[in-house]
Amino acid sequence: MNVPPTVGGAIAGRRPSEQHPRFAAVVKPGTRILIVDDELDLLDMLTTYFLGSNYEVDTATNGTDALAAVARQRPNVVLLDIHMPRMNGVEALKEIMKIDQSIVVIMVTGNLDLPVTVEAIRNGAFGYVPKPFDLRYLDHLIAASLGRSQRLR
Repeated sequence: MNVPPTVGGAIAGRRPSEQHPRFAAVVKPGTRILIVDDELDLLDMLTTYFLGSNYEVDTATNGTDALAAVARQRPNVVLLDIHMPRMNGVEALKEIMKIDQSIVVIMVTGNLDLPVTVEAIRNGAFGYVPKPFDLRYLDHLIAASLGRSQRLR
């Protein structure tokens, strides 16, 4: 069986446009993604992965810095880790939704905690991705979220 290479549990080396044939049509040039995670290796891997596509990428290592990044330049999508120092992801999600409810927030965590997941969805998260994750799944979730948010605008 031919198994794709992984980095941090995610499939590496493929760009979103290679993952899903309709993905390139959904991601418009200038689409901004904010990646928020305190695991620097994962942050670097995701940044490299998404920079190779049509995304503009910004990063933060905690919820407080994420809010500053959102205020500075509104992202279309936020990949938001739940367990971080200074301000956890659910608290950051609530504050992001106060700033702009049209921002798509996808929660990412290494700890599948059902009550926290339910709280995140109730507070406006579009979806939830447990670590380690398959980048193909993340690509599809982002594409679906962008398609939905564009229809709502």
